[in-house]
Amino acid sequence: MATSRFSPVCARFDQFEVDLVSGELRVPGVPWIRIQQLPLQVLRLLLEAEGRVVTREQLRSALWSENTFVDFEHGVNTAIKKLRQALGDSYENPKFIETLPKAGYRFLVPVEWVLVPDEKPVMNVVDSGVPGRAQRLSTRAIRTALIMVAALAICATAAYLLYRSPLLSLKRQEPSFALAVTNVGEKYGPSLSPDGKKLAYAWNGGSGPHFNIYVKVIGTEDSLRLTNQDAIDFDPVWSPDGQYLAFCRIQKGQTGIYIISELGGAERKVRDTHWEAREFYEVFWYFGRLSWSPDGASLAFSDRLASNAPTSIFLLSLDSLAVRKLTSPGLPGDYNPAFSPDGRTLAFNRGSQGVTSIYTMPAQGGEERRLISGSQYGWGLAWTADGRNIVFGRAGWLPKSGWLWKIPARGGEAERLQFGQDGGEPSIRGARLAYARQLVNLNIWRRMLDSSRSGDTGKKFITSTTIESGPQFSPDGSKIVFESTRTGAYEIWLSRSDGSNLIQLTHLNSVTGAPRWSSDGQQITFDSRAPGNADIFVMDSNGGAMRQLTHESSTDIVPSWSVDGHWIYFVSDRGGDWQVWKMPSTGGDAIQITHGGGYAGFESADGKFFYYAKGDNIPGIWRVPAGGGDETEVVPSLQAGYWGYWALMNDGIYYLDASEPPGIAFYSFTTQQSTRVFDLESRPVLYVTGMGVSPDGKTVLYTQLDAFSRDIVVVDNYR
Repeated sequence: MATSRFSPVCARFDQFEVDLVSGELRVPGVPWIRIQQLPLQVLRLLLEAEGRVVTREQLRSALWSENTFVDFEHGVNTAIKKLRQALGDSYENPKFIETLPKAGYRFLVPVEWVLVPDEKPVMNVVDSGVPGRAQRLSTRAIRTALIMVAALAICATAAYLLYRSPLLSLKRQEPSFALAVTNVGEKYGPSLSPDGKKLAYAWNGGSGPHFNIYVKVIGTEDSLRLTNQDAIDFDPVWSPDGQYLAFCRIQKGQTGIYIISELGGAERKVRDTHWEAREFYEVFWYFGRLSWSPDGASLAFSDRLASNAPTSIFLLSLDSLAVRKLTSPGLPGDYNPAFSPDGRTLAFNRGSQGVTSIYTMPAQGGEERRLISGSQYGWGLAWTADGRNIVFGRAGWLPKSGWLWKIPARGGEAERLQFGQDGGEPSIRGARLAYARQLVNLNIWRRMLDSSRSGDTGKKFITSTTIESGPQFSPDGSKIVFESTRTGAYEIWLSRSDGSNLIQLTHLNSVTGAPRWSSDGQQITFDSRAPGNADIFVMDSNGGAMRQLTHESSTDIVPSWSVDGHWIYFVSDRGGDWQVWKMPSTGGDAIQITHGGGYAGFESADGKFFYYAKGDNIPGIWRVPAGGGDETEVVPSLQAGYWGYWALMNDGIYYLDASEPPGIAFYSFTTQQSTRVFDLESRPVLYVTGMGVSPDGKTVLYTQLDAFSRDIVVVDNYR
């Protein structure tokens, strides 16, 4: 067999052989597997290094151009993980790929470079015994062999050039990013036209409570305003021919679904709805969400039959205007309907007991199929052009530390995209994807009160460019524990009472929060989704080792201590709905305390009662005997959803009065009356632990929404 002089496109190591062009990884006696493009290029760089360390920066510069914005850390980590899976390697005991912390990676075994796998030699010609034939055959064979070798050389050279140019073909298809709409103000519901050239969206014009529908040609600056009402217009969707837009409107006496030309003009109302003008983030989360069927015959929409009813998915015929109800969920309900490209399937979100799921079902109704469930999957759905995957926004109610993900439409494991940080509301047309990128800033403010409960001007206290919330004073008032996303994920932090000397207590890189002190100040209980499920934990107040108390498949959150430290109260849906339970602080069986609904709360100073709010849908502050019993409503005016905006004192309750302007009020146990203490400087925040008061009652800490902006990003070459 002749030795090849051509450059290698294949490598052998240990028992493996890998084709660096096709990505085929072969092992004798085992069917070959194909390595995906990004892991393949990482492997090539490691093999080329011949045992030297390949730094993460070298990987970044080789695999991504300077103008490409992706989650580099996630991309490399995923590539290395997939390579180890293919090679049967491990991080702890590496045989092939060694991780050098804070440095990079190294390939550990020798590599043999070859031209092509299983290259065959040019065979000698056997004399047939016919005079002159052997010579003629040999000459012809040699000529043929030379032609084959030359052809091989050309192919190998071309393959080598491809091989020597990292991601050459992939870079032609790399996603490119552009900020399509950056006007000051809040933008929602980006919707790409069928040809992908235009973008419709809702915008508040820079400020104010009213939103209108706008359309712009992507790549240009000016937008065309289609609606001009003192209303909340949102969720524009295009007709399949691109000539019309349907949208939702919330306006007194005029709430419903409308259709308008893409050029503006007269509007046509096609359906009355029961959407309500609640807080802006509720409007654009649970309510509305239109989808126009690919055949143009119908609109899928989310609505409720009454103000206290769950939202369901309905189908509206644009010919007869007849409506058919497709789903019948519990509270809060179904939303975000999205037709598949072939029109045969509807995807939608379902919210239930703090869990958000993604479902699919036949477009005309029928059996529902759940694809995924969790606490953060409700920020929009979009089908990929081939109908194989569904892209969705995954985030809490404020999509900080959120991201765009995708999941196979037939079910399977969800995968985070390499772009889409803080993103939601995806829209896809062909190879173009648009999404809304939301930037949120929550800070902890402080008010100092005197003996008459009047105070000075509120001041920012614990701040960052991300989210700071959930402040709670230690029993002696010397420290504050709170939750923060300043590291990129919700973690628990500690500070002195003056806000200095910040210390990070948890490093779980997950949604971790709702910290509460034990009465002796020695321990802190909190909830975290680090185990993959929401559970209750306890740790020393200075950090360190932590104990997991709950291990059920239920969602267990928002804990607090009994006064004697023997019990921990918490919220759980283990019985089918949100109720307050308690369990020994050392671990053990849980006991149900409430039966009429219950959420975040605190035990009274004398240990006789447990005071609590009722979560997202029921207003008020209630109380029940600590051992269980009949419940009593104490403060009816705490608005539903603000379950974390109150603090229990010996003589009463500080709580959020959400009436305009929002402020902090005090309910006196003695007079059984409420008085306004002060007005807030900004907006309060739903669904967070937003308030804490010092033990001496002289300091009030509260969370406010200080900055909120949304831009629309367009991604080209999305596959």
